[in-house]
Amino acid sequence: MHFHTAHPLQAFWNLAVAPIQTQALALALELGLFEELHKPDTAGGIAARLDLHPANTGVWLDLLWSMGLLERARPESVLPVETRYRASAVASRFFTSDSPENCTQAWQYRARALAGVATQLHELVRAGRAERPPAEAAATSGNWAQAAQVQIGQEQRAISVPAMLQRLNDVPGLPECGRFLDLGGGPGHVAIALARQLSAWHGAVCELPDTARVAQENIAKANLASRIRVLGADLNSGGAMGGNYDLIWCSSVLHFLDDPQAALREMFQALNPGGRLVIAHAEIRDDAREAARVLPFYTPMMLRAKYVPRQGQMPRALADAGFVDIDALGSMDFPMSPVWLYAGRRP
Repeated sequence: MHFHTAHPLQAFWNLAVAPIQTQALALALELGLFEELHKPDTAGGIAARLDLHPANTGVWLDLLWSMGLLERARPESVLPVETRYRASAVASRFFTSDSPENCTQAWQYRARALAGVATQLHELVRAGRAERPPAEAAATSGNWAQAAQVQIGQEQRAISVPAMLQRLNDVPGLPECGRFLDLGGGPGHVAIALARQLSAWHGAVCELPDTARVAQENIAKANLASRIRVLGADLNSGGAMGGNYDLIWCSSVLHFLDDPQAALREMFQALNPGGRLVIAHAEIRDDAREAARVLPFYTPMMLRAKYVPRQGQMPRALADAGFVDIDALGSMDFPMSPVWLYAGRRP
């Protein structure tokens, strides 16, 4: 949260208090507070329904109000009347089970993973390794498939898909019909959105086999199995992605690959002449304020020597892979931190 003060220490006090705010939200999600507060209620009423300490419940609710997660109102009266609280618009949108943009489990997943790495930061910096691998590092095929089914699926539907659709019109030279590939497409919601937006196109999703099965189920539910095929393969193995594509969408994939440059060359070969790669990845900008929007979230990857490009590296990598007409399309919202979007063409 941001506190408005000119004191140079304020940013670091904010760091110290962040765990309290994190736990306040975690408790609210655990108790289903925002569902309880679809309609306004008092601290006493909430405490009675959820079996909580009445006075401390009021403190907790005020903290959530200060974080923008609750609204509060004191009815006009000459008599003392308890404050009534209700879920804010952002809490109702992203943290209630009946919302189509619900990200409750996604936020819990990210919070656990980042907290796990934070407890091992000293070991990782001092020795380059930790006694236990960070929880975030346990991205095995089975674990990733489970996350794709729930947590990553929530983020794709609520964040990735709207961001992608908003920027798709910025990509120059797309034909009326063609073939697309969603490379590392997770649960397939981006591919589904691409197929609906590009109504005369056919496409494919390429993912690890366990996750590919999740994508296949979602594509079937969307009645798009006739237009989107699913490729289950390890992207670190050459030849996994197929070919003859007119558009490849690749977001946040290179971080997980053993040889990102080899993967870019393979994407180049997988495109038809004139086809375009659109790649969206976090990068470390040269401006400290911009870098601060990315580094805290990608430090766990960088501590494990995973690829997170710095400003200027992605266009050079695309050029080295053979792409021409490389366009920097700017940043866009994405889960956790912004990503930077680039488009390149196979001549």
